[in-house]
Amino acid sequence: MSVDIKNIPQSPGVYIMKNINGNVIYVGKAKNLKKRVSQYFSGKNQGVKTEHLVSKIHGIETIVSGNELEAFLLENTLIKQYKPKYNISLKDDKSYPYIKISASKTGFPYIYKTRNLKKGDGEYFGPYSSAFAVSETVRTVNSIFKMRTCTDGKFNSCSVNRKPCLYYQIKRCSAPCCGNIDSESYKKNVEAIRLLLSGKNRQLIKEIKRSMNECARRLDFEGALKLRDRVNAIIKINEKQAVVLKEEKDIDAVGFYSKSDKLDVVVLVIRNGRLTGTKNFFFKNVYLNDKEMLSAFLSRFYAKNLETNADIPTEILIPLKIEEDDKNAIAGYIKRFSSKKAKILAPESIKRNRDRYETIAAMASENAKKNFFEKTTGGLPDLSLQEGQEEERKQEVRGKREEEEKLCERNEIKILIKLQKILGLKKIPEVIECFDISNISGTYAVASKAVFRSGKKDPASYRRYRIRSKNTPDDYAMMYEALSRRFDNAVNGKDPLPDVIMVDGGKGQLNVLAGTAKNFTGKGFINQEHMPALIAIAKSKGGKNLKDANAKSAKNIKVTKDFQNAFDKGGISPAYYSEIDKIYLSGRKNEVNFAKNKDAVFMLMRLRDEAHRFAVSYFSKVKTKSLITSELLNINGVGKIIYGSLINNLGSVDNIKKASMDELAAVKGVRKKTAEKIYDYFHKTKK
Repeated sequence: MSVDIKNIPQSPGVYIMKNINGNVIYVGKAKNLKKRVSQYFSGKNQGVKTEHLVSKIHGIETIVSGNELEAFLLENTLIKQYKPKYNISLKDDKSYPYIKISASKTGFPYIYKTRNLKKGDGEYFGPYSSAFAVSETVRTVNSIFKMRTCTDGKFNSCSVNRKPCLYYQIKRCSAPCCGNIDSESYKKNVEAIRLLLSGKNRQLIKEIKRSMNECARRLDFEGALKLRDRVNAIIKINEKQAVVLKEEKDIDAVGFYSKSDKLDVVVLVIRNGRLTGTKNFFFKNVYLNDKEMLSAFLSRFYAKNLETNADIPTEILIPLKIEEDDKNAIAGYIKRFSSKKAKILAPESIKRNRDRYETIAAMASENAKKNFFEKTTGGLPDLSLQEGQEEERKQEVRGKREEEEKLCERNEIKILIKLQKILGLKKIPEVIECFDISNISGTYAVASKAVFRSGKKDPASYRRYRIRSKNTPDDYAMMYEALSRRFDNAVNGKDPLPDVIMVDGGKGQLNVLAGTAKNFTGKGFINQEHMPALIAIAKSKGGKNLKDANAKSAKNIKVTKDFQNAFDKGGISPAYYSEIDKIYLSGRKNEVNFAKNKDAVFMLMRLRDEAHRFAVSYFSKVKTKSLITSELLNINGVGKIIYGSLINNLGSVDNIKKASMDELAAVKGVRKKTAEKIYDYFHKTKK
């Protein structure tokens, strides 16, 4: 291994470490790139973990930024893009529940428990360690403030009929749908919930008592009584939270315990001086020293919290002293995107304020140590359940799940048998594939293949294709490329053929599918008898979702009882439309008549929707990546230095594509062999 660090600038930026195969294995940031990178090769106080990382480094690239904040943002972007082996990932955080105040087009928000975080979609509180506690909190809060719990569709239906639902009758909802509460009063309730979930209970109680006194002065004793009950309910919630600080402070206390190549991190969430929740993260195969791991964790943790508008504390207690540059970068990032000045306090600062923080720091560290040994030694028994009760519960859940899966499997087989008869197949179509195209005016064009095996999704068999032959709007040519590559894989033994291949788009795309298949059978690459059945699916004009259709059109759809049972159990999810999609069969002029067998069409529609979803997700990924990197960087031998030289000399990627081999080789830093690779990449058609 030979890494040249002489030419690394002494500027803020990001360094990218690669292994012998050119794969990115670690991304880091620094105020002084040369100083930080040199530390890895100094041989001083490295430890076994850092030595292991250094042994894998074969090359280092750097990207200079204007300041530390830009370096922080770029590091976060590159980690998401490359997912390096030695950078930490907060996947554990996805399993924790959150409480969400969801925005609503009706103007009346509602709160509920969720595990899915979407940037810019409502306001999130958490994550919380106990799903049961979250459910209880949501139920209690809804009961206290009489919040709506219905969907927007149900809300609009009640609003049109001017008839509130059952929740209003049992005094669990204030019925904003029927105007029983005005928007301003409802917004005040939402703000009160926000204070409650933020741990600012004293402030909330003070405001409610003020309103209660006003009601009493107006002789509105019924209103005052309701507010008194609300105060008592909040006090009960307040009593359940542990007081850990006399001061009403917002603090995150980070606990840290590592051993060998494993690490556990705990974050105690303290709001208004009370412990409101904990967050736990466990990492395996850790190859950075403890200080670097802590810095990396803090960067990723608070970047993710800010993306979801989560609550940010004013003080962060950490168990180890980290680099001052890292601490300033994290604090600067938080201030920039939350307008909060968060202090990051290391052990030295905690000692100076021992009475205030020593207990909290010790509590966080003890929790991290306890969680570490629970995960590495198989965990501790649940003492809240009597002996044998937990195992009985698990067996009961497994039994119910198996019964539901068997029910779904029986109904899916029935549907596949119907498909065999209707399409005139020689055998039951156990494996069905569907292809779809996604692009914008020919750019970022991709294709996807979704697969149903025995009527169920088989994600392991999904495939995605980056279209290379076309960059103009031509869906037929794009579909031809994707199908040709699919049949090539079958010929090479990489991907066996299914029983049915379906394309999304109607007769035009079906002709492309039939033509592609004919090329392979005509040349003898695939025997005609082994070629799958070829079909296409096309959306009916004017088709609407059933739940939005009127009752008259809804009655026109008949779904079999077995299919409906399976759908209710979650085994089958039909795309309910007021008009059924059209299915075309190769060699047949008119669409296939499914008569009353609508459940068979629903299965094909569901597969089409899955292919479309998979195509769109890949399209979004390709488009996002293109905003960060250049197509040139996909060429072997072209790094950021050569890329910069090409752009500086030729002006744009389009000019590079049009350049001759001699013009490319004339650019400083571009060798003749590299010039040939660049020229071949843009001028030779790839299959």
